[in-house]
Amino acid sequence: MKAAWSGLLLSLQFLTVIPVRRQIEWNGDVARWSVRLFPLIGAIIGAVAAVMYYLFSAFSSFSPLFLALFLMWLSVWLAGGLHADGWMDVSDAFFSYRDVKRRQEIMSDSRVGAFAVLSILFLLSFRFLFMFETICSDFDIFLIAVIPVFSRTAMAWLLICGKPAKQTGMAAAFREHADRYDAHAAMTIGSCLLACLCATHLSVFNTIIFLACGTIFAAFAARLFFERQFGGITGDTLGAFVEGMETWLWFIIWLLRSYVTV
Repeated sequence: MKAAWSGLLLSLQFLTVIPVRRQIEWNGDVARWSVRLFPLIGAIIGAVAAVMYYLFSAFSSFSPLFLALFLMWLSVWLAGGLHADGWMDVSDAFFSYRDVKRRQEIMSDSRVGAFAVLSILFLLSFRFLFMFETICSDFDIFLIAVIPVFSRTAMAWLLICGKPAKQTGMAAAFREHADRYDAHAAMTIGSCLLACLCATHLSVFNTIIFLACGTIFAAFAARLFFERQFGGITGDTLGAFVEGMETWLWFIIWLLRSYVTV
């Protein structure tokens, strides 16, 4: 239990802005539990976002425009901008049109290029559009909590099952200790969290099925893309995956609300 608790605190330190003022000992058990609990971190982020949205929408007169913008930036802020930084680094590397080795070097560069800025604006603009039009329709706010669970569960799978691009960095540090059993454990925890939500809100069941299918497709597609374009998985590609996944899942929800009754 001590390793599980330390793994949770490590994930909170690494993946969120939630202040955890404690020095976590790094070892194999802690690293494995940290990966297993990625979906729980997503649930915490999603719960905070859903509660904040509920408070603002139920007890204020804020417009859907404000709520969508607030919700979008809240998701970025709760992750400490970590995943947005990964998206920008990956964009700079990809649009350099260099070989794999040079792309890895560009991702490690702390400087921000024009393609990074343009790509993050493109990504967040479309996510804002999907969120705004979804908010304007009749949707269950529990879907706000579901999206980070899907993205962090898939991130755990991609971290363990994807080919590592290099032997250094945070992704490689986790891969040194975690294996497919930990990926399966993360998927089990994520599935249990989603099942609990479905049990209490049956109205979102069909939507969650569509989101699950979209997540599986995106995870396999991302694995192939990262391995081909960057030689494998790094911390930056995982961050880019989370940001891209959340926009993709909001797109699916928007599409369902626009063209399908679920």
